Parts: sequence; C-alpha cells; structure tokens
Amino acid sequence: MSEGPTEKARDTHPSDPGSPTSGDDPVYVVERYLAAVATRDFPTACGFLAEEGFQYQSPIASFSDRDTFADNMHATGAILHNIRTVHRFAEGNTVCHILDVTVNMTGYQSQRVVQIANVIEGRISRLEVVFDASSLRQMIIENDNEEA
Repeated sequence: MSEGPTEKARDTHPSDPGSPTSGDDPVYVVERYLAAVATRDFPTACGFLAEEGFQYQSPIASFSDRDTFADNMHATGAILHNIRTVHRFAEGNTVCHILDVTVNMTGYQSQRVVQIANVIEGRISRLEVVFDASSLRQMIIENDNEEA
C-alpha cells in the first residue's frame, strides 16, 4: 500500500501504538514503530525490532544490535518533537517513508528524512535513515572547538 503524492501528509500519533504481535504486515509493523517513536514510547518501539541481527544505518550513526540502538533512542529521544509522514511506499518486506521530523535542539527545526525498513517475520530487521546531517556535524564541530 502506498500513499499517492496528492494525499495529505499526516502526523504519526495514534493513541494506541499496537503491539508487535498484532500483525506481520510490514506496513503495519513500521507504522506502529513510528507511532511509538513519535510518542517517545521507546520500549514499545524496540518491541518492533528484531532481537537478533538488527541493523541501523544513518549519516551519523550505525548500530548492529537492538539493545545498543535502544539505548541511543532513549538518549536522543528527548529532542524529538514531531514526526509527520509525507509519503509511504511499500514493496514486499520493504517499507519506505518520507518524513518531516521536527526536533528541538536550538529551537525547533524540521528535516526531511527518508526511512527504509526491512521487516522479517513481523519485526524490523534493518533500518536505513537518510538525511542531510551537515548541520548536526557543524554543531558537533563547534561544540568540540568550544571545549578545546
């Protein structure tokens, strides 16, 4: 199932993020994962991730196990303000979301993000997140220079 480009974007904030055992449909699994992340319900979000063989890749981090990724989500989740789905595409076990993610670091900033998820046996086995990380890298460099 995919949303067409003419459909309105929607916020990912359902009141019940569901449970990992509610269905093996890849779109359902990834939507529930995003809903849990959007509400900062990280224990529920982690329940949608494969216990073994999980992989995460982004411009600023990579993880090869669920627990380390979960620790990172808890640490960085405080800056998350909103996740808005712009488009969703699915083919087989792969679900791609184009998202507008708003964070609060030095004021509210929105960033267009592409997330590609692979789902195996009702769990997300791989997440790849693509976005322009240049502003984050610049903040890290500036912070390092201030500490030096």
